[in-house]
Amino acid sequence: MKKPLPLVLMALALNAATMYAPGAVASTESKATEFELKDQYDQKECYRFPRNRITVFTFGDRKGAGQIEGWVRPLWEKYGDRIDQQGIAVLSGVPRLARGMVRVLFRTQVKYPVLLDWKGEVSRAYGFSGGEANLVIVDHGGSVVYRTIGPADEGRLEEVFRQIDRLMR
Repeated sequence: MKKPLPLVLMALALNAATMYAPGAVASTESKATEFELKDQYDQKECYRFPRNRITVFTFGDRKGAGQIEGWVRPLWEKYGDRIDQQGIAVLSGVPRLARGMVRVLFRTQVKYPVLLDWKGEVSRAYGFSGGEANLVIVDHGGSVVYRTIGPADEGRLEEVFRQIDRLMR
């Protein structure tokens, strides 16, 4: 029997990146993809660049959702709303008939908005690597300056903090 989708963990956040090993830093900057997605409350969020704040996207599918909180909570504790954190649930594997039920589950179990990527287009554009949490940092101007895949640990969190602190100067 399959475990239920860990929705609360995805809420705390929540291809090309397969060339990045866990903990890897993008060696060259690339342009962030602009997009529109709806959250579990059917509210559309548009990401266009430039933006006033640094953006941290955290992508998670069912398997990677358990790793999301390890990234999101420390980022929130350190930066609060000085950065824009956005969780994106990668739901391209959810059958069309089950989407309404999944959206209702998100609404009833998750207090924070999580963007729902039903088609997987946004996650693919950002190089999502399935089965693990994916974190992407985008600077004010819309350049992807850092990405990492996998669970958070002390060293990797410190590197993410260094990247964000450098951008905030």
